[in-house]
Amino acid sequence: MLFIFYKSHKTLNLYTEQVFMRAMYISMANLLLDISSLVFISTIDLFPLWAVKLVCKLYIISLVWEAIFALVYVLTDVYSEEKHRKRTGLLYIIAGVQSLLVISLPINIHFNKDTSYTYGPSVMLVYCFAVFYILGILLLCIFNKKLSKRRSFAVILWMCIWLAAAGIQFMFNNLLLVGFATAVGILILFVIMENPEANLDRKLGCFNSYALSEYLRHLYSRQTNFTILKIGLSDVLDEKLGSRSDEILLELVDLFGKQKDIYVFRNVNSDLTVIGGTGIDLTALAKQTVELLTKKNIPLKKLASVIIPEGQIFSDREEFMSFMGFVSDKHSDGAIVVADEKMINKYREKKLVQQEIVAALEEDRVEVYLQPIFSNNEQRFTSAEALVRIRQQDGNMLSPGVFIPVAEDSGLIVELGDRIFEKVCIFLKDPVVADAGIHYVEINLSVVQCEREDLADRLIEITEKHGIDPRQINLEITETASVTARNILLQNMNKLIEYGFTFSLDDFGKGESNLMYVVEMPVSIIKLDYDMSKAFFSSEKAKQVVHAVVGMAHGMDLKLVAEGIETKAEIDGMADAKIDYIQGYYYSRPLPMPEFLKFIGKQTSSVS
Repeated sequence: MLFIFYKSHKTLNLYTEQVFMRAMYISMANLLLDISSLVFISTIDLFPLWAVKLVCKLYIISLVWEAIFALVYVLTDVYSEEKHRKRTGLLYIIAGVQSLLVISLPINIHFNKDTSYTYGPSVMLVYCFAVFYILGILLLCIFNKKLSKRRSFAVILWMCIWLAAAGIQFMFNNLLLVGFATAVGILILFVIMENPEANLDRKLGCFNSYALSEYLRHLYSRQTNFTILKIGLSDVLDEKLGSRSDEILLELVDLFGKQKDIYVFRNVNSDLTVIGGTGIDLTALAKQTVELLTKKNIPLKKLASVIIPEGQIFSDREEFMSFMGFVSDKHSDGAIVVADEKMINKYREKKLVQQEIVAALEEDRVEVYLQPIFSNNEQRFTSAEALVRIRQQDGNMLSPGVFIPVAEDSGLIVELGDRIFEKVCIFLKDPVVADAGIHYVEINLSVVQCEREDLADRLIEITEKHGIDPRQINLEITETASVTARNILLQNMNKLIEYGFTFSLDDFGKGESNLMYVVEMPVSIIKLDYDMSKAFFSSEKAKQVVHAVVGMAHGMDLKLVAEGIETKAEIDGMADAKIDYIQGYYYSRPLPMPEFLKFIGKQTSSVS
């Protein structure tokens, strides 16, 4: 029944499926031989004794092969397909030798009206072989980390049932349970691991995301080249469409299903993935998708269609899946994107940077540099801006322009932000900092950090851990952050301000500046962007804007910082404009913490 059910369903013909089918075949042979041996024993007068013994020996030999195929099935998780074939070839040779040993040893037959069974040296040898294999399989399932949990559970359950059946039959010869336990084991594997329906999306009739993952592993294991089309429909077929979403997906699956030699998969969401041979024109399918959606009046703005002409350009399934996520996020504008070598190399460079960030965090190669900020009112350095730096293993610095965008895209900026914040807290705990007259240190908050609801709680936790006065820290936000997650940001800001932190609005004058940011955000400092500071000296309009901002800020009891100041003329110009603080290379580049303290120590109130 299992065989008929299995063969009536659509499968991907994966290597694991092939191995399971072989195990099913040997299980069927085992059952047929079990029944045949009983028939031959019960009608022993009708057949020559050697024929009866041969059938009985073939049955117990099939038990050895059943155990071998159980081990072969388990090893599909341990080795690649190529290595697995080599290892299983060796196992088949061993099983063949063991079969010859069983054939060569005598077997005895017991039969009466109540019981019938075999015993003797050949039977005992089979018991020894079977128990050896079963125990080995159990140890492999328990201790080998490469095995999937589901496969381990299924096989362990099967082996335990088989061991129990063998033990009962050994002690009570009339209870013939071993063959039955074999069938139960195959049933367990089928239900837990190899049910074809588990690979299908029931609504659409195509394969699901689990099947996609297994099929990709199969393709990379065999080094079979393929072409792939991913159609990102998750943001296109939103909740507003209701049941129409499934109708459209069904039409697309039917459309793709008419093509020969392709497989269609539905991801966890509404994305569809189409895989075919290298000769399949998936561009035509992508265009047909656009046409169908257009006819249905579905907006294409968020549609992401990505074609990869050669799937084997990636090293394995994990790199491929990671790239698909990367390219889909970057291209969701309705265009059909063909992933070329340049795009893939760009992705790999990004991944290398991401790995470098992770390694730097693990190995504590994340450093804080401080850029001094000069107070025009006190005529001395009273604060600094903390800037993140990553030192590579060779001692060179990784450019912030390279790693910060990657950290933001990958979410690692949150961990980086926490690390910088903690290092600044440790720095501020040093009494030398207060003796140097540093009132506070500015720390940048990324857009990603500002979108986190637990931002305030996390920063307060770190501050209390190190016993820092929150007034020693000023948190910088950008206009972009305030637009992206305004409500969450405001809630966090109010909580942090109540605790004692202050805020500054960074990069004011850059991009789409809006005076409402200053009105809505509870900041105490406004930092003029580098370009705005430079424009002050080259554009009369910019000068008037800066003067207006100064008047507005001071009228609201806010302080102003000019960034990017590099010459004495710029220093004097900003002082005349009544800018409160100066930050720039004229005074100092960002410095490591020990050098920063030395720099501050050398300065006097007469610095100009």
